[in-house]
Amino acid sequence: MREPGLAGRLDTASNVIRDIDRHEGNSALRRHDDRQAVREALDVKRNFEIEGRGDGVLLGETRARRVRNITIVLRRRALLLAIFAAGVVSAARGEDAPEQTESGLPKFRFEAVLHDYEPVSDRHERLAEFFYGALAADWTRGDFAAKAEVRGRDGRFRPYYDGSVWLEEGWASVATPIGAVSAGKIPRDFGLADESFNGTLFSVNGVTRNPDWGAGLAGEKRWGFDTCGWSARYYGQNDHVSWEDDGRNVESDPLRVLRDGLEARVFYLLNQGLWTLKPGLSVASARLDDRTGPDSFRRTDAALDMTATFGPFALLLEGFTRSGERCAPGAACRLGYDDATAALVGFRAEFPTVTYRYLYSVWRYRGAEATEQLHQPGIVWMPRKGLLATIEYSARLMTTASGTGVVKAFQLGLSVAF
Repeated sequence: MREPGLAGRLDTASNVIRDIDRHEGNSALRRHDDRQAVREALDVKRNFEIEGRGDGVLLGETRARRVRNITIVLRRRALLLAIFAAGVVSAARGEDAPEQTESGLPKFRFEAVLHDYEPVSDRHERLAEFFYGALAADWTRGDFAAKAEVRGRDGRFRPYYDGSVWLEEGWASVATPIGAVSAGKIPRDFGLADESFNGTLFSVNGVTRNPDWGAGLAGEKRWGFDTCGWSARYYGQNDHVSWEDDGRNVESDPLRVLRDGLEARVFYLLNQGLWTLKPGLSVASARLDDRTGPDSFRRTDAALDMTATFGPFALLLEGFTRSGERCAPGAACRLGYDDATAALVGFRAEFPTVTYRYLYSVWRYRGAEATEQLHQPGIVWMPRKGLLATIEYSARLMTTASGTGVVKAFQLGLSVAF
């Protein structure tokens, strides 16, 4: 179309390009502020126009190479933009704090989890079950917050649980200038969080997924995009609610009780947009007392961890050491009490509706002279908010002086939350 006030005819794009081509060598027609990049773009467009008209004019070798270079640069930029966009989505969905209401009314959440255990060899041990149901309530008003989560199932979640219904966590907190002070049944903040469905060896031995009664302080300080965070917690007593295997640690021990547990963690998040680096240091110590006598010992843990992300990809590393009650070689003992070293390596690729991950954890029990390993590749599919489907393969190896035992199985999980 042509504006009504314009006189004369408008040349077609090809004619304009021919005019530019005709005057390209005339220095009198060139502006002092011409940009070489603009002229190169016009050159490319003009030559494509000539080729499209069938004039028989081919691109020269220099210009053909220039087109190839432009195409390569555009592809690389498109790849980086795609990775950056996926990283923004992952960051928005990943490590942020859970949403809380500021209206003064509690926010309720219900979750039902199904579990299907499919061993590779011992097929008679197949098990399909209602894993657990959870009802959680979050409340926030100004500087005050509270949360409670009650879980239940048909039968006991672990043999050492007191019943089929238990309090997973329940606490109240108030914000202060140095962080949030909380009290009640609070979760652990030691090392890396367990991202697996069925639990890594850190959860099996009672390190993670093990909330207890106590009080704590947690806060952070921001410098630009970087963040330094810290937490300190005191646990007065355990309550036999944990993810640990029966017979491993104090939660499943009817003869001992945890007293005066102290835990601290500090981390620094270096945020460069497309990539982040997050080193962390954790220490914990607790006294494990005999319920019927004066016998007791102290269990002390320390861990260094690192999380590195690039767009939707994440690399997880953790090194761990424990000083406890040393087991005698070949004798029956609780492996969670033994002096030990451990490590965890993980990889995660997180996209809007699917997450691919691999976790490897290993524990070396010094007194028992045993090594335990657990490989856990898995896929998590989230077709919509509140619906999670997990397929996780586990290969668990225990090596002792008498040999190596292997248990391989698929863990299938389905979680519905609203």
